[in-house]
Amino acid sequence: MTHTDTHTDTQTTYPNAVDGLRHKLPWRGLLLVLFIGLMSSELAHFVPKLGAVTIGILLGVLVGNLLPNMKHYNAGAVFAEKRFLPIAIVLLGIELQLSTLIELGPMTLVVIVATISTSIGAAILLGRWFHYSPDLALLIGAGNGICGSSAVAATSYAIKANEEDTGISISVVNLLGTVGIFLLPALVNLLALNTQQQGVVIGGSLQAVGQVVAAGYSVNETVGTLATVVKMGRVLMLGPVVILLTSVVSRRQGNGSHVKMRIPSFIIGFFILSIISSLGLIPDPLLEVIRVAGKYLLIFAMVGIGLRIHLRKLLRTGSQALLFGMAVWAIQIAVVVAIVWVSGVLF
Repeated sequence: MTHTDTHTDTQTTYPNAVDGLRHKLPWRGLLLVLFIGLMSSELAHFVPKLGAVTIGILLGVLVGNLLPNMKHYNAGAVFAEKRFLPIAIVLLGIELQLSTLIELGPMTLVVIVATISTSIGAAILLGRWFHYSPDLALLIGAGNGICGSSAVAATSYAIKANEEDTGISISVVNLLGTVGIFLLPALVNLLALNTQQQGVVIGGSLQAVGQVVAAGYSVNETVGTLATVVKMGRVLMLGPVVILLTSVVSRRQGNGSHVKMRIPSFIIGFFILSIISSLGLIPDPLLEVIRVAGKYLLIFAMVGIGLRIHLRKLLRTGSQALLFGMAVWAIQIAVVVAIVWVSGVLF
């Protein structure tokens, strides 16, 4: 009798696989995330300098703070952040051709390493000096030094940063990069750098690939091409840097004891997909599908993060974080320009 009753209850609750899926997934929140994400993608056509990722997180913040009974949508926002983000990072590997490393000369590699080291190092030191959250400092340093929103997202996931720090970092890094589209071409012309040096400075200083392309090609095609190659070299460092940061954070949380480093699975997937893509093993139509899927999953994940950010805290700390990000970025640019000047025309 007991067995029969239990069976009947189970059938009543989950009569088929579709209903089971309906009960397991937080559909209400996910539909909100998808709607805001698709809207962000469309709005990005009108403000391409801002980008769909930044628009997504800003719209998420706005909706999350204005929507009544947000608690009913919170599970979907968490799902989007925790499940979509690692997949999106894996799919970013499709954009990275390892042959890019062959195109980089030794001095350009020096610039790339110096750029990332300076940005993260300056962020950590200034963060301690001004008593900023270590996670916020690290996220802004990684975003400035490596590849903007993608680096912030990957680092945030690896070090388990909170939503507020992640959202603020993405907003700061993207705003600085947007300003940089116009600032960097003017700067390299003011400094009277040659074509190669201009490409290295722009490619070594701006945050996102799109920003580098926009700034580089606004100077000329040669500068644009070189800047893009340098930038892709920085993007290739995303995996190693996240692995290193994961190790450091693990040891810090272990209070100095020996902690076994676990490489995040999404970074392993990131490298595997990059290698497969570099070997030309993925047909072009499938490449495009993967590229589009990665783009939208990243937008949806950022919307999920935005929905869980408290606007009052964002406004309170955002302006201070912007000044902090500007200081870190200024140091990064100064180091890149100094290396270019010292090395002359060796690029």
